[in-house]
Amino acid sequence: MSPPRTDESSDEALTDGTSDREARPGYPERGGIDVFDSLLIRQPIAEGETEAVRGLLADWVDGHRGGDARTLLPVDGVTLVTLFLDDGGFGRTGRAGDDAGRGDALLWYVEVADGGADGWGTPDATVRSASPLFETGLADLLTGEATVHAGDRDGHRYVTHVTNPHRRERYANAVGRPLVAPVAGDELPIPVAIVSLALERGIPSALAARAVDLVNWLKRFDRVQSWARDETDTVEAEAMYTESLLLETIGDRQVVHYYMETEDMDRLYEAFYESDDWEARVSERLFRRVLADPAAFLEPPLETDCEVLIHAVDPGRP
Repeated sequence: MSPPRTDESSDEALTDGTSDREARPGYPERGGIDVFDSLLIRQPIAEGETEAVRGLLADWVDGHRGGDARTLLPVDGVTLVTLFLDDGGFGRTGRAGDDAGRGDALLWYVEVADGGADGWGTPDATVRSASPLFETGLADLLTGEATVHAGDRDGHRYVTHVTNPHRRERYANAVGRPLVAPVAGDELPIPVAIVSLALERGIPSALAARAVDLVNWLKRFDRVQSWARDETDTVEAEAMYTESLLLETIGDRQVVHYYMETEDMDRLYEAFYESDDWEARVSERLFRRVLADPAAFLEPPLETDCEVLIHAVDPGRP
């Protein structure tokens, strides 16, 4: 991974959402399926310091209203950052009761052009060294070891990461150029959610894990990978910008960690249920069979497990 950027400049976006550079260094030409990588970093907040974290983030955002993901996390290849406040519930579904009392945490969702790049092997250290939030005192409000959720971690299986090839233009039209928002109760201009969905114990969880392993094995073949990357008609119809699924083994079951950035929640569900695409219909039947609580995912709206504190994108992202 390249060192953090040191310049403070940013390209002005054109009216259609493009920038005066077609892509950032290291970015692919367009989005699609499994073009980018994603990871989650859970940093525990010291007891009693949750409101101090809120205040620190609010103050920082007030001073960077014209910023973007490069302002929040200036590391080459970072295209999207969402900061969530986790009240202890993220990933708890299906866990043993001994961690039920864990406290609040700052949860980072980070999309990167290459999750295998140097530095992302130690993502918590990379975030702490690069983000200006830590220069303003955030480190003093956190405690304990961070937890990293990513496809290359023990107990985790990468499922898929989907990006709309037209999300740059769509986002600019829907949100505009200032891309750091919201914080401390401001209304987010688009729906963003993260949720942990438990699978049924036993055979459904075991079969889901084996199926993911098989699909990931097939993706090693260039022909399969090339075909899959271009299958984006459904995400365009749903106006989905970004979608990420990660499977984690927790106790005796599998849990899906699902992240979503979309233009409109109602349109997403309408397009999903009105589509005659075979993948959409197979996915619906599969979710109804394997999820412990299918309604939590299949009945709108999708309720996020964690409160959004900051959502920032790179306006030059594919």
